[in-house]
Amino acid sequence: MQVTQPTLLSALQQGNLSFAHGVSPWLFGLISLLVVAAVWLSYYRTTRPLSPAWKAWFIGLRSLVLILILFCLLRPVVNTRQVSPQDTYLAVLLDNSQSMTIADMDGRSRAAAAADAFLAGPVMDELAESFQLRSFAFDQTIRRVAPGENDGALGESGAGSAIGQALEAVADQLDGLPLGGVVLVSDGADNSNSDPIIAARQFGNRRIPVFTVGVGQEDIPLDISIVDVSAARTVLEGSVFTVTAALRHQGFAGQEVELAVLDGGAMVSSEVVSLGAEGVSRRFSLEVTPERAERIVYELRVGVQPGEIITRNNSYSFLVDNTDKPPLDILYLEGHPRNEYKFIRRAVEDDESLRLATYLQTGPGKFYRQGIESPTELAEGFPGSRETLYEYEAIILGDIEKEFFNDDQLRMIEGFVAERGGGLLKSGMVDEEFIGTPLVDILPVTLVEENFLPNQLRGGIRRGDHPSGELFTPRLTRNGEFSPLLRLAGEDAANRFAWSQLPQLQGVYVTGRIKPGAEVLLEHPALQYRNQALPVIVTQRYGSGRVLSLTTASTWRWQMMMDSEDTSHETLWRQMLRWLAVSAPDRVTLEFDREFYNIGDEVRVTARVLDEQYEPDNDASLWIQTTNPLDEITDTPMEWNIEEDGIYRSSFIADQEGVFDLLVDVASAAGEESAEKRAAIVVTPSLREFNNAGMDRGLLGRMAEAAGGSYFDLDEVGGLPEAIEFTPNAFSRETQIDLWDEPWLLALLVGLLCIDWMTRRLRGLS
Repeated sequence: MQVTQPTLLSALQQGNLSFAHGVSPWLFGLISLLVVAAVWLSYYRTTRPLSPAWKAWFIGLRSLVLILILFCLLRPVVNTRQVSPQDTYLAVLLDNSQSMTIADMDGRSRAAAAADAFLAGPVMDELAESFQLRSFAFDQTIRRVAPGENDGALGESGAGSAIGQALEAVADQLDGLPLGGVVLVSDGADNSNSDPIIAARQFGNRRIPVFTVGVGQEDIPLDISIVDVSAARTVLEGSVFTVTAALRHQGFAGQEVELAVLDGGAMVSSEVVSLGAEGVSRRFSLEVTPERAERIVYELRVGVQPGEIITRNNSYSFLVDNTDKPPLDILYLEGHPRNEYKFIRRAVEDDESLRLATYLQTGPGKFYRQGIESPTELAEGFPGSRETLYEYEAIILGDIEKEFFNDDQLRMIEGFVAERGGGLLKSGMVDEEFIGTPLVDILPVTLVEENFLPNQLRGGIRRGDHPSGELFTPRLTRNGEFSPLLRLAGEDAANRFAWSQLPQLQGVYVTGRIKPGAEVLLEHPALQYRNQALPVIVTQRYGSGRVLSLTTASTWRWQMMMDSEDTSHETLWRQMLRWLAVSAPDRVTLEFDREFYNIGDEVRVTARVLDEQYEPDNDASLWIQTTNPLDEITDTPMEWNIEEDGIYRSSFIADQEGVFDLLVDVASAAGEESAEKRAAIVVTPSLREFNNAGMDRGLLGRMAEAAGGSYFDLDEVGGLPEAIEFTPNAFSRETQIDLWDEPWLLALLVGLLCIDWMTRRLRGLS
């Protein structure tokens, strides 16, 4: 409730009316009754006869005149609290954030409207008569506004609003001064991590009222906004990645708009999407293939519609790192020469992002190595130590017998997936001897001995005349249709058509039921086991790694039976192998506390460091080198988080727009070879100021109520000085305001005397 200068009516309501000459209101009431009685006696006999009505009229009129004269003679006063002019201070906080640029005030921006109504008007001059003013402009930070700078205080430059932090900063800066109140001019668009109501309540606890002035419309009638964007931070050459955008709108329910991804102004992907219900975020996805090997800053844009007041929330930039990277090392073990082996190697031989080190058994005791980097690699077959095995990112097990491995090696494979975070692909038929070994725990399907299978499912991929060995057209599941592993085209319809053109496969290995948590991407169109379609491609998370089961050995037909220029086979195998391998962490991995950053944000960087045995390393020495968009370099040490093994942290402020390059250098205390890791982030203007950008009257009102102040709309700001002057605060003083000399009181007395004289003349009374 707004407080103003006390009046006779408010004094009577609040019970703070008294008389300067010491007469109590109760005694005044008694005297007034005696006056009425005396007047009645004087009209007991009149010079002319009067009707009872006229007699009552004259008694009431004369009594009221005498009571008013008595009221004025006793000098009525209102006891109230009032600020001491120039003895107290008043803080004025002006919102300086980007949301103040929104032009929803009859074509003017909020900042311009606030400047006209508040800064350029008489309000500041009136406040200066009673207070010593201290003005501040705030966004995510706060700065002092010098006297005479008020007209230009709203610079509209801040990327965020931190109302609570601004109040806390004012409390700190003016600590020790007799602060009589705080005025906050804002649209209430707070997007900080602190609660402004708590900060306002702290002022109220100190009897310092907070007065809020709301600027802007409460509801933006027409607006489409991008509220969230997610995309892969890094991709491998030629990989398709998905950009997901969350859109929210007001006033465009059911409207079709174009959602597009642009690279340097050139559109690389687009889709016409239909907006949902008002105020509800709806997510849409676009697929993009990077066209050059470098860090690319893409722009996501939604078409601006007629009538939109805010357009800056219709686009957003994000970074994808498509630079050349060391190839992913994959170990491939195959039990005998077969078409699948030959065509898998052909599929990846031109892909510089993958290196396939293969160990092929060509006969009893005879093996052939391909893709090795040194004469000693795989010289003794399967790696003999965890350190050697963990140098790979993924393992492919072809049609290989259990006797190839010993128990320790099978346990190493299980640790490779669960602890190392590597990927495992089991292709084709699985030797029944693996049942009961750690390999069965890893696979996303259970294994069943052939003798326990129905007759029509026995034989598997080795018998072409058997139901499980016949030609079949695999069926994409719902998950498989949208999985990046099996994507052959960006558009859904084009992807389905591409799959329909692939040749049939021949033969499927029959497994048991699918494990909980596994995801079937491709399945047999006809054959079932225990009411489940036989899976062809199944994936699963296992520990820190990924597992893929491929239950056919005939994907080579996707190349052999197609035109020589068709790349479907290469595409599918490269995508599956990349998916398996990229989950394996490097010895140094970097993580960020959020996906995208805006100007002014704190960037928190976490480094996870593993030693040569891929165990957490707590004794490393880390430095992070940050290169900002102006090519200025800063070196900062990273501190070990004592509560987490192998975790080191650091942070910096993203104070510029553009790409920040990061290099983390790791020196091990054990004298091992040092390691390093590079990453990049893009810092963009914030969308926070333009999403949910309506003026928040509720927040501003609750703040004022919590601090004992009042809320004002911008067009009511003329009453602010008086409200502040008569709102009690910690430094108000007791004062008495005279009421006897009020002009309206004198006018009422003269008016009553005139009426009394005229009516007496009318009735012929002396």
